[in-house]
Amino acid sequence: MSVNIVNLIAVASVILGIILIAMIVFGFWMFDFALVRKPQMDFEAGDDLLPHMDVIRLRSKEAQEKIRSYNYEEIYIRSHDGLLLHATFVPSEYFSRKVVIAVHGYNSYGMFDMSATAAPYRGMGYNVIIVDNRAHGKSEGKFIGFGCLDRMDVLNWCRYAIQRFGKDCEILFHGVSMGAATVLLASGENCLPKQVKGVIADCPFAGAYEEFGYIMRHNYKVPGKPLLYFVSMVCKIRAGYTFGQCSVIKSVKNIKIPVLFIHGTEDTFVPPYMTKKMYKACRSKHKYIYMCEGATHCYSAFYDMPTYFRKVSDFVYTIDHIDNDNDEAE
Repeated sequence: MSVNIVNLIAVASVILGIILIAMIVFGFWMFDFALVRKPQMDFEAGDDLLPHMDVIRLRSKEAQEKIRSYNYEEIYIRSHDGLLLHATFVPSEYFSRKVVIAVHGYNSYGMFDMSATAAPYRGMGYNVIIVDNRAHGKSEGKFIGFGCLDRMDVLNWCRYAIQRFGKDCEILFHGVSMGAATVLLASGENCLPKQVKGVIADCPFAGAYEEFGYIMRHNYKVPGKPLLYFVSMVCKIRAGYTFGQCSVIKSVKNIKIPVLFIHGTEDTFVPPYMTKKMYKACRSKHKYIYMCEGATHCYSAFYDMPTYFRKVSDFVYTIDHIDNDNDEAE
């Protein structure tokens, strides 16, 4: 072997080593940036991360004030790995065994994202459990679950609801953004309690790889693969899960209960095509989709509130009038 070839191999090895080290460093940096708990953002003060944040902030403030006028409760459970998880319980306007478990989005908290849905559900005869995901709001946790860890927490909230309202209670999931991905992941679990009768997923992402890859390409013009494999590796080491376990597109293939997918057509944070793909992949016999024309991310409920809650009300009526036990597509 000539000296030139040996030198070329040595140089190539150094370059590959530098690239590998850079990818590993990137994996740790991105994990810390995206999936380690940060101080809660002051949404009321002006952290305008999303379009129309001013309207969302105003509507959320009004809804939270309304909830505080009700006989609400602060409730807590333990996660499967020992974290103390918090939720706000809003009772129905009249006695009912129906429960909505409402799950917020990434880097937010329950009352901010989901309080505006509580009042309409109260009027429909539902008690509402407004969850703070792990590493968010008043719940404990250092690492954001990105739906993967949170899906097990949602199932624990189901057990809380069943214990409180009895085995004949009826549970509905309603999630937004990461919360929508969470409830879809939970709905695809084999251990899903039979009391869960339906799921509403508003602007869900199709998975961790898909969402982070989209953000990297769309916002930073950086290719997602193979960089995200290193982030996933770090996530497994530090938080105990991989991005592959956050695949919502795979989970929806296992869902048997009725599903209502919602997405704004002008969403640039979680692209609408993800919801369309999941709707197509979902094998429930009772699946519905509402694309809110003109709405941006997490904005459909505020952009066209009458239509949004009519779709929700129609869905609730549907699940009240079908037998969805073992509701598997043929």
